[in-house]
Amino acid sequence: MKLALVTSPSNSSTAECSPTLDLLRGHPSTSLLPTAAVYEAASVALNSPSLLPHDSYAETRHPLHYGPDKGNLIVREEIGRWTAERYRLKQAVAPDHLYLTNGASYGLQIALSLFTSPGTGYTKRAFIVSPTYFLASRTFEDAGFADKMIAIKSTETSIDFDALLQHLQRVENEIPDVSLEDGLKPILRSGAKKEQKRIYKYVMYGVPTYSNPTGETWDLETRTRVVDIAREWDILVITDDVYDLLGNDDQKEPLYPRLVTLDAGTLQNPISTCNTLSNCSFSKLVGPGIRVGWLESASSVLAKQLGDGGANHSGGCPCQFQSAILYPLLLPVSPRNPLRKIDTIISTLTAAYTSRCRVLIDAIEEYLPENTEIWGGRGGFFIWIGLPDSINAKEVVALAAAKEGVIVASGEMSECSGEGNKMGWGDKWIRIAVSYCDGDELVEGVKRLGRALERWNAGERVEGDEGPVIK
Repeated sequence: MKLALVTSPSNSSTAECSPTLDLLRGHPSTSLLPTAAVYEAASVALNSPSLLPHDSYAETRHPLHYGPDKGNLIVREEIGRWTAERYRLKQAVAPDHLYLTNGASYGLQIALSLFTSPGTGYTKRAFIVSPTYFLASRTFEDAGFADKMIAIKSTETSIDFDALLQHLQRVENEIPDVSLEDGLKPILRSGAKKEQKRIYKYVMYGVPTYSNPTGETWDLETRTRVVDIAREWDILVITDDVYDLLGNDDQKEPLYPRLVTLDAGTLQNPISTCNTLSNCSFSKLVGPGIRVGWLESASSVLAKQLGDGGANHSGGCPCQFQSAILYPLLLPVSPRNPLRKIDTIISTLTAAYTSRCRVLIDAIEEYLPENTEIWGGRGGFFIWIGLPDSINAKEVVALAAAKEGVIVASGEMSECSGEGNKMGWGDKWIRIAVSYCDGDELVEGVKRLGRALERWNAGERVEGDEGPVIK
C-alpha cells in the first residue's frame, strides 16, 4: 500500500463534505447521450412519407400502428446489414432471424417464458456464469428457476467446463426426464401441435464479450465448446451481447464471432432449431431510455416463435414506435458517405470510455495496493478489481460509501442467487463502471477508495449496514 500517495485516515468523513461519487452506476453519462441525433431521427421518421405507410397489415407499418410481430421489416433488414458490417460477416443476417424487443432485459424474460418449462420439470436447470450481471438472477427467479439455478465459475477468458459437465451429469442421474408432452401441457396453445413450440431441457446465461461485471471476453475455443455442449445436452444458451461494439479504440483485433454465429454456421439444416440466442440492445449504444433491442437466433425457428407469443401477437412489436424513431440512425450518413449515423454515435462513446479506462487503471495502480488484480479495461462498461487476499473487500466497500463518499459495487452483488451458488466474490472483488463518471471523477473515486482501505487497515469498520442501497 503506497500510503504516501493518499491522505492519512482522519476523524472527519469525506462523505460529509464532498459530493458522493457513484462508480457503481452502469449507465452512460448524460453528456454522452445523443439527444440531438435522436431528435433529428425522430423528425425524419415522422415527416417522411415513405416511413409512414397506411396499411396497418404491411410488413413495415406506421410508427403509431400495431407493429408486425417481429418488428418492422425495414428495421430488421437494416439491423441485419449493420450487424454483418460490424462483425465482418460474409452476408447480412436474415431479417427472419431477428425479433425486435424493448431491451435486453425484456429479451431475456420473453426467451425464458417461451423456450423453457421449469414448472413441469422439463427444463431441469439454469446455468448462470458467475460472477453475473446482478439483476439477471431476478429474471430467472420470475421465470420459475428460483430453486433451479446453478452457478458456473468464470475465469478471465473462459468458464469452468469441468464443473458444468459434472453438474449436467449429476442432474441427469438424479432428476428423471419429463416427457415433451407433459412439458408442453400447461404452455401449448389450444389446437397447436407440439412441433410448433420448442422448449429446452436446460438453459444457460452469460455475457461473453466485455462481461458485466468482469470486463473480460471468452476466447474462441470457449465459445465453440459451449455451442457443442449445448447441442449435446439440449441447452438454450442466451448471451447478453450488449457490450460487443464498445471495444476500446486501441483494440484493433476483430471481435470473436458470437455464439449465435458459430451455431448458425454449423447447423445441419438451416431451418432446424438451434441452441443459441444473441440478446442485443441499443440501450448501451444510444441510451437506455430508447428501449429498443433485438434477439437474433441461428435459424428462423426461434425468432418466429418469439413473434408468435400470445402477448406479442396481441400488442404487436413491443418497440414499434421507438424502433421507427431509431431507424434513421441505422442508415448511412449520405449516399456518398456509407458511414452509418449509429457508428458515429458509438465512436463518441468508445473514445470517452477508452480515455476513462486508461486513467482509471493508472489510478488503481497508483492508489491501491501493488498486488491488486485488474480484469477488463479493454471495452464495455466495467473494470473488475481484485484486492489482496488479506483485505476484506466487502468491508472496504461499506467503509468507502459511509466514510469516504464513493460508491462501488461489491463483488457480492454479482453472485448467482440460490442455495450453494455463492462463490465468495465479495471477499476480494470490486466492480467499477467507466460509463457514468468522467475521468477526473474516476481518479478521485479511486483515491477515496484508497483512503477507505487505509481506514480498514487501521481497524475501522462500519457498524451495521451503512452500505449503498441498490435498486
